[in-house]
Amino acid sequence: MTDDRTGNDIDLAPAAAASRDTTQSNWSETISFTPATAASPRCLVELRELVRAAHAARKQVRARGSGHSWNPAIVTADTSVNTSLLAPNDEHVCGGSGTGNCLEIFHSTVTGADGRTYRRISVPAGMCQGDFARLAQQLGAPLPTQGPAPDITLSGFVANGCHGTGWSEPTIAELVYGLDVVGPDGSVLSFTADSSPPGFEALGLDPAALMNVVRVNQGALGVLARIVFQLPAEPFNLRVSNAFVPVTDVFDRADPSKLQRLIEGHDYVEIFWFPYNNYTMKGLTPVPAGPEQDTLWVMMLDRTSEPVSGDATFVDLWNDAFGVLALAGGAIGPVIDRLPRVVPAMSNFALHTMKWKNHFSDPVVLSPPDAFLYQKHYFRSFLDLEFTLPMDGAQGFADVVAAFYQLVDRMEAWRSGSEGDAEYPINLNAHARFVRNSQATLSPAFAPAGSSQHTCYFEYLSYSHGDLTDHYLAFNREFYKPAHGLGWKKWGGLPNWGKYLGSVPGIDEYVHTILAAKTGAEPSRLEQFLAVRDRIDPDGATFTNDYLRGFFSGQAVAGETRLRGAPAGRFLAMPAVPPRRAFPLANVEHATPTRPMQAESMELYHDLAAGAAFLLNEHGEVNLLALEHDPSTGLLHYVPASPSQHLGFEEILDRVARFHAPLRAV
Repeated sequence: MTDDRTGNDIDLAPAAAASRDTTQSNWSETISFTPATAASPRCLVELRELVRAAHAARKQVRARGSGHSWNPAIVTADTSVNTSLLAPNDEHVCGGSGTGNCLEIFHSTVTGADGRTYRRISVPAGMCQGDFARLAQQLGAPLPTQGPAPDITLSGFVANGCHGTGWSEPTIAELVYGLDVVGPDGSVLSFTADSSPPGFEALGLDPAALMNVVRVNQGALGVLARIVFQLPAEPFNLRVSNAFVPVTDVFDRADPSKLQRLIEGHDYVEIFWFPYNNYTMKGLTPVPAGPEQDTLWVMMLDRTSEPVSGDATFVDLWNDAFGVLALAGGAIGPVIDRLPRVVPAMSNFALHTMKWKNHFSDPVVLSPPDAFLYQKHYFRSFLDLEFTLPMDGAQGFADVVAAFYQLVDRMEAWRSGSEGDAEYPINLNAHARFVRNSQATLSPAFAPAGSSQHTCYFEYLSYSHGDLTDHYLAFNREFYKPAHGLGWKKWGGLPNWGKYLGSVPGIDEYVHTILAAKTGAEPSRLEQFLAVRDRIDPDGATFTNDYLRGFFSGQAVAGETRLRGAPAGRFLAMPAVPPRRAFPLANVEHATPTRPMQAESMELYHDLAAGAAFLLNEHGEVNLLALEHDPSTGLLHYVPASPSQHLGFEEILDRVARFHAPLRAV
C-alpha cells in the first residue's frame, strides 16, 4: 500500500494483524469480550489500513487503550483496536522515513489571542497521562489539571471528557487544540481550533465550534491517532497539604458555607470519605459511631513559585499514598465479602494508611506531576460510579452537601435494615473533586461559553469480590428510585462516561433527555454531535456500538454486558472461640493509629481507643484483631477478628509476636 503523506510504498508489519487469542478485557478484568479481530497497530499506517479494511468488510471498529473503564464502551463483536502502542518510541516502524509514523512528538511556542504564551505539544494518542505530564513539565508548560493515575492513555482520557481537578481549571478536553482522527475509509481527519477538514462547511460550525463537538467523542467519530495540546507556558509548583477533619467540618447540613470556604480557599481540593471509619470494637465486631462522627481526608493543593521541597523519598511516599491501599485492596475485598461487619475497621485502616503515608504537618512543595499523580498503583477489584453536580453560586455548595447526605442517608437505611439486604453496600470510599466547566458538547461538565457554573465530580466506590458486586448493583437500583429522589440524577448532571453506568436504572433515557434538550431554535447538543458523526460515519455504522446507541437513542439495548465481580476468597471458618495472646501494653504505648510497628516485611497498626489492631502481613493482607486491655495486669490481649487466605489464626498471632520480640507472650 502507499503512505498518503510520503508517497512511499510500505508493507504492513505482521504485528498489525489480529492476534490468535482475541479475548479482550478492561484493565480490572471486570468486562471481557471476544471480537473477531483484535489488533494493536504500531503506527499511523497500520492503524489506517486496519480501519479501512474493517470498514470495507462492513465490520464495526471500537478502540480501546488502557481500558480504565467499568462499562461496555469498548465492547464489539467485530474489530477491537488497541491504541496503547501508538506511543513515542525511538524506532520508525513504517519504512524508516518517519513522516508516515504517528509516534513522533512535536512542539512549538505560540501566542494566544489573550496575549499569553503557550506550548503547543503534539503527541500520539496512545501516550500515557504520566508520560505526557512529565513531558509538559520539561517543556515549561505543566498541565494545569489532570487525573491521579499515570498509566491512563490520553486517547481515552480526552475522548471521555475526564475531569482533572481545580476549582478554576477546565477539564482535560479543554486543553486540546487539535485531534487527528482516522475515519471509516482510513483517511485522517485533522481538526484544530483554527481549521477544519474539507467537507464540514455545510454543518455551519466554525473550527472552534467543531472542535468542541469532536473533543469528547467516546470513540464514535473514529480512532484517535494524535492529540495536540495547547498549554500555558507558565511554570508553577504546588504546595501540598492534607487535613483529617470531622465530616461536619466540611459537609454540614445546616451550614454549606463550610464547604464553600474550603473549596474557594484553595486552588485544588479533593475530599475522601472512607465509610464508617469511626468505630469501637464490641467483641469481634466493629460498631460504627455513625457517618457524621467520621473523619474526612482533605487534600489541598495551591500554586506557588516556591522551589520544590520534597525529596525523592518523600515523593515516593506521596505518590504511593493510595498505592499501599490499592495493593492491599485485593485482599481486603474478599474479607469484606466474607465478613461484611469488618467494613468500619477496614475503612479506619484505609484512613490510617493515608495519615501514615502523608505524615507531615507543614505543607510540602512538589512539582505538578509529582503532586497530581498521587495514585501510582491503581485499584483493580472494585466498582465505581460517578456523577457530575452542576454548581451555581452558593446554592451549588448546598447541593453538594445535600448530595453527600442523600448517599449517606440511603446507606444508613441499609445499615439499619430498613432498606436493602446488605449492611454495607458501599464499602470503599466516596470522593469529591471540583473543576470549572467545559464547552465540549458531550462533556459531563458542559456549560455554555461564559458560564460561571462550576462542576463537582462525585463518585462512590466499592469492592467487587464475590457477592459485593450484586450488593452494589442492588443499592444503585434502590438509590436511584423516584421514591428516593432519583439518587444523584436529581441534580441534573451527566455521569462520568467511564464508570459503571449500567448499574443506574433508566440511565440511557436520562442521558438522552439531557443531551437532546433544546434551547430555542438552536440544535440540541445531541443533534450537533450526531450531525458531525453522520458526516464522518453515517448512522454510526462503523464506530457506534450498541452501548453508545443506548445514549444516542434513549433506549437501552437488550443484553448489555454486565460487570463481573472479582472471585470470592477462600478462608478458614472463624472458630467459635478464637485464640488469643497477651503482651505488655508498654510494648505498644508509643504506637499511634497512624504510625505502625515494623518487623521484617510486615506492619502492625494499633488503634487503642477503638480496641483494634491491623496486621499487614507478608502476603499483603490486612488482618483485623480485637484488642482487650486488662488494667490489673497491664496486658494487652490480641484476638483475630477476621480470617486470612494465607495464614491460620495461630499463625496470625505468631506474626504479632514478632513485633514484641524478644519479650514473650504471656
